[in-house]
Amino acid sequence: MIVRAAIYQGPKQIEIREVQMPELGHSDVLVEVEACGVCGSDIGSYNFGHYVEPGQIMGHEISAHVVAVGNKIRDLEVGNQVAIRPMRTCGECGYCTSGHSNLCGATVGRSLGYGLRGGFAEQILLSDVVVGADVIAIVDALPATELLWAEPLAVAVHAVGLLSPSTGDSLLVLGAGSVGLCVVAVALAAGVADIVVVEPREQRRNAVASMGVRAVNPGEIGSDELFTGAVDTSGVSQVISDAVGRLRLGSRLVLLGLGEGPVVWPVRGAQLTGSFAYTDSDFRVAVDHIVSGRIRLGRFVTHQFSLGETADAMVASTVDPSLVKAAIVPRMSNVNS
Repeated sequence: MIVRAAIYQGPKQIEIREVQMPELGHSDVLVEVEACGVCGSDIGSYNFGHYVEPGQIMGHEISAHVVAVGNKIRDLEVGNQVAIRPMRTCGECGYCTSGHSNLCGATVGRSLGYGLRGGFAEQILLSDVVVGADVIAIVDALPATELLWAEPLAVAVHAVGLLSPSTGDSLLVLGAGSVGLCVVAVALAAGVADIVVVEPREQRRNAVASMGVRAVNPGEIGSDELFTGAVDTSGVSQVISDAVGRLRLGSRLVLLGLGEGPVVWPVRGAQLTGSFAYTDSDFRVAVDHIVSGRIRLGRFVTHQFSLGETADAMVASTVDPSLVKAAIVPRMSNVNS
């Protein structure tokens, strides 16, 4: 079978072409992509070649439905809508067996969009599928723009979990891109009512405000306003350094954003914790948040692009001030054709 896909060819180079699908194996699942979110890491890959090699089909925030299943697959039927966990771990290393599968080094080269074919394609063949882990069936179908949030939401579930927030805590969130919005949503679901988000883009501040949370421009937090925890999703060195001064002594700052360059760390009684990706259980929690209706972020997919407009989506995600989140809808006709 031949399907169309967006192929990364080098920095700022994407080619739309037909690719041959592998044959369906006994433990494989063939899915049709309904929509795939554009992530900040996708933009870094597109612009600078981070994490990918030429020939890669990117995309890992996937909503899909099942087209075919291998004869060893159980509890999954053709037509089922599924959430897809793109991150594949080995299950055998010390990290995997100790509950820290998000740190498994084997994910490189075996995860969707990073080694394996990703969601910027009409269809994906998922190999050696574990139903309930690699794919989770959605009983009552959801809009694709809701379900594609499962992956970034899992990232936020893991990061917020490192803070173990309670209802009396206060949280500072730095950046309101996709992951920042997810951090806010997870914190709200955990009962944290006192949340402030720092974000320079007006449209993203408006998105935060629609969640009932205060959003401010950088530099607008009062000097006497202190927080019991913070999550940085920006990766900006100066933003991270400034945030330390906004924490109560003994509080924790979780670094979640991907950044470059050194961070000046003021001498102060604050804890620094890194957060990377998510575990299998984090992903299941994220899907449950969406399915249950506790978290719904689909309205923040403000821009949808056809497969042929994948490069346009990358550019727009960087320069269009009205864009909160973009998604590729592979079967959608080119808007500009």
